[in-house]
Amino acid sequence: MISEIIQFNSICVSIGEQTYSGVIAALEKVDFAEIRLDMSRITSSEIRTVFSLGKQLVATCREGFYDRNERLDRLIEAVRAGAAFVDVETEADEDFRKAVAKQAKLNNCKLIVSYHNFEETPSLLEMCDIVDICKKQDADLVKLVTTAKNKSDASRVLSLYDKYPDTSLVAFAMGAAGLITRVACLFLGAPYTYAAVSDDKPLANGQISVEKIQNVMNNLRFKINE
Repeated sequence: MISEIIQFNSICVSIGEQTYSGVIAALEKVDFAEIRLDMSRITSSEIRTVFSLGKQLVATCREGFYDRNERLDRLIEAVRAGAAFVDVETEADEDFRKAVAKQAKLNNCKLIVSYHNFEETPSLLEMCDIVDICKKQDADLVKLVTTAKNKSDASRVLSLYDKYPDTSLVAFAMGAAGLITRVACLFLGAPYTYAAVSDDKPLANGQISVEKIQNVMNNLRFKINE
């Protein structure tokens, strides 16, 4: 039932605070969050503390500030401390992915294999190929995020849910044209969507606040139950 899908815990709040105190303050307001370890400057000890708080947390560490081995160490630290999910990019090298996957399995942590396209939305055939690759990379959950330039792009991303009804899939589009997909995906089978802590702290193009998504979902729940 659609009304059963729309729940508070279907919103994962992306937290990109640099300091330990900032991460902790943001976590006080939510129970389900993605910790962007690539954006934070917290220590290994602080990572262990954050991920042992008993909250449902996703550990993510994108390329950029930290080198490969530092990223690997930070992700494994989070997994061992109690991360519920760990996110690894589909293009990560095989040894990196397998090392994270091994620790995830040992620590009852779900592996997210993710794909991000910051330029466009590929064809449906190309996106299906990407989902299939992610599944072959031992993903417990596939995350596919593109950039929508128009309504057609947004619709094409959402059509993936018809193609993969039995796959744990989070698929939506960034950008203004993709805004609707961040909520619509919940009605089509996504276990959750991503939101910003507040409107002034988006971590991706088109990301809106958890408050705004909650308001949309609450209004839709009211309409459904009328």
